[in-house]
Amino acid sequence: MRAPRRPAGFTLIEMMAVVAIFALLAAFVAPNLGMLSSRRLQQQAEQISAQLELARQRAVVTGVPHRLAIDLESGSFWLEWFVTQAEAIGESEIAPVLELRGATPIPMAAPREATREFRPLPGMFGRAKTLEASILFHGVQTPEGNVDRGEAFVVFERDGTASPSEIVLGDEDGHALALEVLPLAEAVRIHDVEL
Repeated sequence: MRAPRRPAGFTLIEMMAVVAIFALLAAFVAPNLGMLSSRRLQQQAEQISAQLELARQRAVVTGVPHRLAIDLESGSFWLEWFVTQAEAIGESEIAPVLELRGATPIPMAAPREATREFRPLPGMFGRAKTLEASILFHGVQTPEGNVDRGEAFVVFERDGTASPSEIVLGDEDGHALALEVLPLAEAVRIHDVEL
C-alpha cells in the first residue's frame, strides 16, 4: 500500500526557519556595511595625511617650499614645489666652462631672471590623485579663510613650517573627518567632525 501523498509547499516551521536565517545574516552584515564606508574615509584621510607629511619632509630636505594642491570640485590633489621651469625638469643652470686661453667669448648680457613658481613634483607624487567616488572634500580652512570651491593649498616653507590649516573630508553616509595641520607639533591630526 502507498503512503498518502503530502501536498506541495512549505510548512510554517520551514518558513520561520528561513526568516530566522535571513534575520541572523542581516544582523551580521548590516553593521559592517557602515563600517566599510567609514573605513574607506579613514584610509583616504590617511593617504592625504601621508602626502602632507611628504610635502613637509621634502621642504626641509630640499630647502624649497612645497605645497599640497587640492581641487575641491574634481576631488583631486597633488604635490607641488617652488622651482623654475629648468629645475622642475631636472636641468641645472650651470655656466658654460670657459677655455683658459681666452678663445671662448664671454657673454656680457645680464643673466636671465628665472621665474620661480609652484610646479607639480616630477614623478608619481606630482600626478593628480582623485578621491574615491563616495568621498568628497567639504572644504579647506586656511589662514585666508574657508575655501569650499576651486583650488586650495597647504604650503610648507623651507623649514617645514606651515600655517594652521584643516581639510574636511566626508562620505555619502554623513561621516566626516578633518585633517588638522598642527604647525608647532609638525604633525597632522585626523579627527571626527560634524557637518
